[in-house]
Order: sequence, then structure tokens, then C-alpha cells
Amino acid sequence: MPPPAQTPPMTDNLPLVRRSIVIGNRTWLVDTVDDENALLARAETAAQFPFGLMLWESAIALAKHLTEYPALVAGKSVLELGAGLGLTGVVAASLGACVTQTDHDASALTACQRTAALNSNTNITCQTGDWHDWRDAARYDVILGADIAYDGDDHAALLAVFDRALAPGGRILLADPGREKQPLFIARAQTAGWRVEKSLRRINELKPAVVDNTLEISVLELRRHPKADK
Repeated sequence: MPPPAQTPPMTDNLPLVRRSIVIGNRTWLVDTVDDENALLARAETAAQFPFGLMLWESAIALAKHLTEYPALVAGKSVLELGAGLGLTGVVAASLGACVTQTDHDASALTACQRTAALNSNTNITCQTGDWHDWRDAARYDVILGADIAYDGDDHAALLAVFDRALAPGGRILLADPGREKQPLFIARAQTAGWRVEKSLRRINELKPAVVDNTLEISVLELRRHPKADK
């Protein structure tokens, strides 16, 4: 019996746009799906809409945050959740981090590898990561996530991954564009024993309705309370 046919990555035959993003003192290249209608047409049979194949302002904001505070990731093991195109993790790797990028979508992992190659950084591990069925037994110094807490149904699973994957003394850095569920996520994290600090930064909107329009992105830092950090 012949082996089952392999499903081609969703990025195959999709129109990709190469964007140049200035972060820190460097220009980064990202191939992104810019046509939402084309992505919708390809995603009709997907269990979940492949948001990760598009570039989002939160990824840029988190990457900029890391370049401004490189000691957050330099020389540390870093886990990127919901990596999407992988921009944030690639920037972290350039700052000296040992990065593992994860996503539930195989097409996103293909996109991560493309972003790493475009920016001459192949020293990154990519693997499937399902928050509701987490299989990685490793623990990491830093966990990164850009715009991953938008669905309240995922909050419990996401917080469980934090508990399992963060090493003692570690920290979690999340970027969120002020989505409706952000206050709920913060409240749930605090109830679960996490200290949450929030800072804000403004990022140029990728598809502005008004010229030079900006978005306010929240950068959340989560750390365990000292007594629970073990």
C-alpha cells in the first residue's frame, strides 16, 4: 500500500510579500501572506485559521523590546510559543539566545525556517507545539509569545504550558495589541500566581488606514511569585 499523500504546506502557491522591518540597528526580512482573502480561500478546510502566516505588529513590538533589553535573552534558552513567521525568535537568536520555536501549524514552522534562512540564522530549533497537548519536557529561561492570548478558551492551557515549561527564576514576555481578552488573561494569570508587569510601546501599523498611523502594543512580563518559583 502506498504511503498517504503528504499535505503540502499552506504557504505553497500562496502569494508572499517580502517585507523589510527595521529593528534595532538592522533590517530584517520576512516573507508574509499579505492577501487575507487568498489565505481565507486556502484555509477553508483548516481546523483553525492560520493567523501565523501573516505578520503582526505585536511580533515587531516584542522583537524591538528584546533589542532594547538584550540581556533578557542573551545566553539563555528561549521558547517561542505560537511562533507564526518566527520574527521574534530569530531576533532573539541574533542576541545570543538558544531558541526553540513552536507552533501547532506545520505551515507556520515552514515559515519560521524561511525567516531564519532569509536572515542568515539557522541555529534555531523548530518543533510542533500544541498547548492543549504539550509534549516538550524541557524547561526554558524565557518564554516569548506575540499576540497569543486573544482566545479566552486557550488561557488555561497556555498558563499550564507556562507552569511546565518555565525554568525557576525565568520570565515570560508577551506582546498584545490591547485585544478584548487581555484584562481577562492578566486576571487569570495573577490568580494562578503570576506577577504581571505591563509596559506600552507604539508601533507603526503595517496596513494603516491613515498614513503613519500607529498602534499601542502592550508588553507583558510574567514572573512567578518567589515562594512559588521552584
